[in-house]
Amino acid sequence: MCEKRIRKIKKGSNLMRLREARRMQRLQRLSSPPAPEAARPCQPPPPPPALPPADNGAQSRVLLELAWKTVALMHKNRIIQQKIVALQKETSEFVASIMNNPENKKRYMEHVRAYKLAQQTQAQSPKIDSNNLPLKVEPTI
Repeated sequence: MCEKRIRKIKKGSNLMRLREARRMQRLQRLSSPPAPEAARPCQPPPPPPALPPADNGAQSRVLLELAWKTVALMHKNRIIQQKIVALQKETSEFVASIMNNPENKKRYMEHVRAYKLAQQTQAQSPKIDSNNLPLKVEPTI
């Protein structure tokens, strides 16, 4: 098959000859043994310098400090959560005491009625959206 290719290359264009020559060079390069280290133009970079040994005492101090900070934050979080629950309870008790007053109950009921009425009228009235205007079609003459 190689002879056929060579004959075709001789008949073909200059570009085909160049491609075939490069292919042959690649094949020769792949089949030849690797070059010795001294003959290689590109040598790998030297390894990075070794890191200094880690100080286990310093690491454990840092970890201990982080653990203490975490415990303190968890404690603060628990206290704040308890304050939030107490405030919610106090607020609900305050609202309940306000609603026990008959005058406030009456105002609240009027407000609810007005709000429901406003919602009903808004739902019944057709909304005009500027994006969905009906098309005006002119009669054809």
